[in-house]
Amino acid sequence: MTNSTTVPLKGFFTTQIYLQGQTLAEIERRLGFDSGRLSQGAWFAAATVLPNPEDFEFAGYSQVAGHRTKEQYGDINDPKNKNEQEAYDRQKKSIINTWKIYGSNRLIKVIPMIGHSYQMGLDYQYPPGSGIPQWRIIKPIICKGICKVDDYPNGRFIPEEGLVFTKYV
Repeated sequence: MTNSTTVPLKGFFTTQIYLQGQTLAEIERRLGFDSGRLSQGAWFAAATVLPNPEDFEFAGYSQVAGHRTKEQYGDINDPKNKNEQEAYDRQKKSIINTWKIYGSNRLIKVIPMIGHSYQMGLDYQYPPGSGIPQWRIIKPIICKGICKVDDYPNGRFIPEEGLVFTKYV
């Protein structure tokens, strides 16, 4: 991947605001990656189109790993009746309205240079994060590379747009 490369991606996404300005080590803790997962760096990709309601699922917050979502939250993506379905559809439309294509509320995906390990247990590989919202994109959406961050553990995710540092005097 390079800056501006477009690629279809799915999996776990959050919004930029929760990670911007953070170091790679902080991002590991926020997202719930094992320590060192980002030691070889990570690419950050931003959605160029927003998903439709049927293209994503709620995944709660990062203190609950994806493989524990159903156990912790129940069947949050499986409404049982008409009233639940209507509420679910409203929630999906409501969250889509908060997402943007530009700025700090855009959907982003962190792509570690060290991939998922099928030999490592899921609970070890994905410990509880700090509790930022996350969604599971189930139908690939087009994303563009916005930056690669190296220099673990102190390299920072400084996006090309949307980040505003406030200087207090």
